[in-house]
Amino acid sequence: MNSPFDTSLDLFKAVFENAPDIAVNILNKDYRVLWANRTMAVAVEHPLSEMIGKPCYEVWRRRETPCPVCLLQIVSDTKKPCVMERWLDLPNKERRYAEVRAYPIFDEQGSVKHIFEIIIPITDKKKDEKQRRRYIESLEATVRELNAARVVNREETSPEGPEVALTLREQEVLRLIAGGFSNKEIADILSISPDTVKTHVRNIFFKLNVTDRTQAAVWAASRKLT
Repeated sequence: MNSPFDTSLDLFKAVFENAPDIAVNILNKDYRVLWANRTMAVAVEHPLSEMIGKPCYEVWRRRETPCPVCLLQIVSDTKKPCVMERWLDLPNKERRYAEVRAYPIFDEQGSVKHIFEIIIPITDKKKDEKQRRRYIESLEATVRELNAARVVNREETSPEGPEVALTLREQEVLRLIAGGFSNKEIADILSISPDTVKTHVRNIFFKLNVTDRTQAAVWAASRKLT
C-alpha cells in the first residue's frame, strides 16, 4: 500500500510531468533531488537520469557545496513557503533568471520532510527591466544636459516678443517638448505622472498662445531654451 507521500508524489508527477513552461522538483532535506519534471531538466541542461539522487546544488548550479542562500534550508527552518529570485550561470550561456517558489512537505509528526519547488522563468522580464533602466538613465542624462544649457532670463526673451512667465517646471517641460520627447517620456524623465505632464503642456500652449508641439518648439528655439 502506498504511503501518503508516495500518493502525493504520484499526483505531482501526473500534474507537472509534462508542464511546458514551469519547472518543478521535489528535494529531500539532505539536498538530494527526489523527482523533477522534464522542463526542469531542460532548464538546467541535465538529463533526468543524472539528476535523481544527486544534490541539487551539484546538478543545477554546478557547485560542490550548498548555496550560501538556500531556499531548502530557509523552508526547513521556518516551516513556511519562501519565494526568491535566483539565477543560473551555465557554461558559455547567458545568465538565466527565475522566480523560485519553495513549499514544505510535512511528515506525520509535522516536521518538514521534503521541499517542493516551482521555478518560473523571468529572464525576458529581467531583460526588459534592464533595457528600461538604461532607457531612463539615457533620458535623465538628456534632461541634465538640457538643464545645464544657458538659462535665458526674461530680459533676454523680451526682444523676441512679449514676456511669458513660465514656471521652472514648465520651462523643463518645454525644453523636453522641443527635444522631441513624448508626454510619457517627459513623465519618466521628471518623475511625474503623465496627467501632470498634460496639464503642464496645456498651460504652456495657453501662455505661449500656440496650438501644437511644433509651434511650442519653435518658440523655445527662438528664445534659445533648447
